[in-house]
Amino acid sequence: MIEEISKNYYRCVIPLPQNPLKYLNSYMIKGKDKNLIIDTGFNRKESREAFFNHLETLRIDPANSEVIITHLHADHSGLVGELYRLGARIFFSALEGEIVKMETTERCWKSYYVLMRQYGFQESEDFFENNPGKAYRSLGDFEFVVLRENDIVSIDDYHFQVITVPGHTPEMINLYEPEQRLYIAADHVLNIITPHISFRGFQFPVFLKQYLNSLKKIYNYNISLMLPAHRTLIFDHRKRIDELFKHHEVRLQEIERILSENQTKMTVQEVAAQMRWRIDAKKWSDYPDAQKWFAATEAMAHLDYLANLNRIKMDIIDGVFYFSSLNNNLKK
Repeated sequence: MIEEISKNYYRCVIPLPQNPLKYLNSYMIKGKDKNLIIDTGFNRKESREAFFNHLETLRIDPANSEVIITHLHADHSGLVGELYRLGARIFFSALEGEIVKMETTERCWKSYYVLMRQYGFQESEDFFENNPGKAYRSLGDFEFVVLRENDIVSIDDYHFQVITVPGHTPEMINLYEPEQRLYIAADHVLNIITPHISFRGFQFPVFLKQYLNSLKKIYNYNISLMLPAHRTLIFDHRKRIDELFKHHEVRLQEIERILSENQTKMTVQEVAAQMRWRIDAKKWSDYPDAQKWFAATEAMAHLDYLANLNRIKMDIIDGVFYFSSLNNNLKK
């Protein structure tokens, strides 16, 4: 599906098969002298076919296009290597571009087994094989141009200001067109569903804190239409942001309740298994490995946030993270 949002500005729907996100909104602007493409979809047959069919329909030549990747996730960056080989100029924030280049290697994915153990998982050599971030990532090296806060990206009558919004990922970028009041939100603000907030290690700031601050950062922007990367367009961004604030406070209270009711030190996986998730499987043991990982990383982001606020207690025992309620009646 192709929908014209504004003059020569299109929302192109890219399918994400067997994925809860369902589809990606790739945004394409057909200019007089060049074209602008924002995000690509997975590096898999169904996504690739739809993406290049949209380019053909709009008569957009990759070799005459600038491609902005808003953040590192494979559903946004999966085709970046292929577009680079076709002659497109690639743009990333500095940190996210380097992470995508690194995640094309197997060595990077092996490093995630350290986090698995810290979360309380038993290591499994094939745990990440069906994870879409690995299975459908970009392949092959590429070069990119760095985008920084307040840089301006211009194409014909559109002049986008680069906004950095860390939280969903370490250095995600959004694009704001103040004159036309258009805001490309990527995965920062989504309608119906909530952006996944994860944990990548203590070398990064507290991701949930960053995310909430990034929501506050754009709250008062003058936006008439917010263009998210998934699901439907957003016409009242402040209302949706208020809903996201409430969602995360409910999540935090849920975790505090779980720790209080269990009265024992719990691993990240044990906490995640007791949280409520939108998934068909009824038992944690029935969750696909990819969904277990997403749930555990999101649980850890909230646990990390609570521990930093001293609302819960964190211990590291034999390299494994344990969390508990602040009361002193813990079971041995």
